Amino acid sequence: MNRTILHCDLNCFFASAEMLYHPEFRNVPMAIAGDIKQRHGIILAKNVPAKTRGVKTAETIGEALKKCPELILRSPDYETYDYLSGKVRELYYEYTDRIEPFGIDECWLDISESIPYFGSWQYIVSSLLRRVKEEIGLTLSIGISNNKVYAKLGSDIAKEDEFFRIDSLDDIGHLPVSSLLGVGEKSIDRLHSFGIHTIRDAADSSPSYLESVLGKYGISLYLYANGLDNSPVARIDQAHEPVKSISNSMTCSKDVCGLDDFKIVLTVLSENVGRRLLNKGLYYKTVHLTLRDTHLKVRTLQKKLKENTDLAKQIYDEALSLFLENCDINLPYRSIGVAVSGLSDKKEESQIDLFEKSGTYSLKQKKKETAIEQIRRRFGKQAVCSLRVLEDSELSSFVNKNMIFKEDEKQI
Repeated sequence: MNRTILHCDLNCFFASAEMLYHPEFRNVPMAIAGDIKQRHGIILAKNVPAKTRGVKTAETIGEALKKCPELILRSPDYETYDYLSGKVRELYYEYTDRIEPFGIDECWLDISESIPYFGSWQYIVSSLLRRVKEEIGLTLSIGISNNKVYAKLGSDIAKEDEFFRIDSLDDIGHLPVSSLLGVGEKSIDRLHSFGIHTIRDAADSSPSYLESVLGKYGISLYLYANGLDNSPVARIDQAHEPVKSISNSMTCSKDVCGLDDFKIVLTVLSENVGRRLLNKGLYYKTVHLTLRDTHLKVRTLQKKLKENTDLAKQIYDEALSLFLENCDINLPYRSIGVAVSGLSDKKEESQIDLFEKSGTYSLKQKKKETAIEQIRRRFGKQAVCSLRVLEDSELSSFVNKNMIFKEDEKQI
């Protein structure tokens, strides 16, 4: 089947979103970064003036400021980024229902069946570039090919607000093999040691040879290099697969020392996971606790419950129990994470208790958590909070909107 696949990538998305609301940053060096007081002090995105001064994504704030002392730093505003990403995808839906997100700022679009309606792929691409710029205020780079891997590479090659089409290996064979999707630093070093430097080198190698070099991924690399990727682009109704787990972790601004500190962080994490469960109408069966100490040693614990539940309080209770039973309370910890798995959209049959007896599902707690969430939706996330988290706002960062949580929803 002759397909036409687009890969649309929003240019410098975080920085562009900030400049959309703050035009004064357009002509001065500006970057999005974690709070320097926290342990998240890296550059997440930068604008063109900052890039010309040598500022790079993923370098530390200190390194960036040495290159560009006048660099303006902005904390990430994920709610705004989610909103803008959604507005862009609404435009995509006007051209096709085959849309597959690849992060917050990238999407694959299969426009094969749309071309007869719009006349040509050129019309669709030029229309997308123009409308995203005029109607939303952002810019795209678009890659075009007959497969997802080459389309992704095309958007990497395309300049800002432009497109690049890849028809065959001849168009990109000279590029470094690291340009292909999924080739990491360790793979690059190993490929180079075997004399494979360009995409053409990988394409001309045999699948069995690449498998001997990289294991199973060697087969994928051969297919990717030759543009033999046949994986489909998901339709709208296929894009949202069932969630397998929900997690939330925090690298704290200071070491977590002692039980009181642990309870503060655990309260914040449990409430965040519980809120997302409530909003999705999901119940969990297993609670996970992950700890990383100051020596970067990671320990993961879990407990399977007798019956599934959706209560944030039970996440807290079970995680606390895991900590007390298995961990050294006096050991300093750098980061903590909680997760729930075994998710379902239905409550298992069980005894319902109005008086919170042990081992039963508490309707009283359910009503309490639902009421709190309704208040937060109406008056903001900080309208209601546990007194425990206010004992140390630096540690919990509950009252600091710049705190960066790592939230994850793993798909089946």
